[in-house]
Amino acid sequence: MIKKRLFSVAYMFGLTFFFTALVSGVYEVNEERIGINEQIKLQKVVLEVLGMEPEQGTPGKRVREIFGGRVKVEENEGRILYRGFTEDGKTLVGYAFPLYGAGFWGPIYGMMGVDPQLERVIGVSFYRHSETPGLGGRITEAWFKGQFAGKRLLPRGKEGKYFSLVTPGTARAEGDLDAITGATGTSRAVDRLLDETLKDYLPWIAREKAKGRV
Repeated sequence: MIKKRLFSVAYMFGLTFFFTALVSGVYEVNEERIGINEQIKLQKVVLEVLGMEPEQGTPGKRVREIFGGRVKVEENEGRILYRGFTEDGKTLVGYAFPLYGAGFWGPIYGMMGVDPQLERVIGVSFYRHSETPGLGGRITEAWFKGQFAGKRLLPRGKEGKYFSLVTPGTARAEGDLDAITGATGTSRAVDRLLDETLKDYLPWIAREKAKGRV
């Protein structure tokens, strides 16, 4: 009787161990794959805002090749900077840096690309957020992101703001952009994170350029 019980306990223990190991193995494989997919997604965003976005449906492996051949990543003073180059790797196309801030419902993650002279925006993308679909979530739509392309980077007024999101149809100044109708909280959040990020990154990049680091 005792032997039978011991056998049952050992059997259940072995079975539990087997399935635990199996689940752990599957998790580790998927975790690695998820990490790679997230990396490719970020690389696509960087290439997009630098005007080097691959064609729709380009395999992830090819995206990584393009990124590896045309983008150099710099990290200094707690900041990350992406430098994009022409296909031959000799001419600087522009700089890309992350946009981050609190949104209406959660954090907003984005990326901005600017020209080598820090005078104009190449492109903007918002790739992760928790904003309401159909309202604040529209920050990912082409019409919203497209407003930034080619815009001059000039601080304006006493506050030195580069951009202001205003009621659609009321834009007057160079840095005015259409806000999202019905999403005041998200528009204000994007307005704020743009202002804070640009005031931080642009002077820093200018200093790094002067030192010959980027």
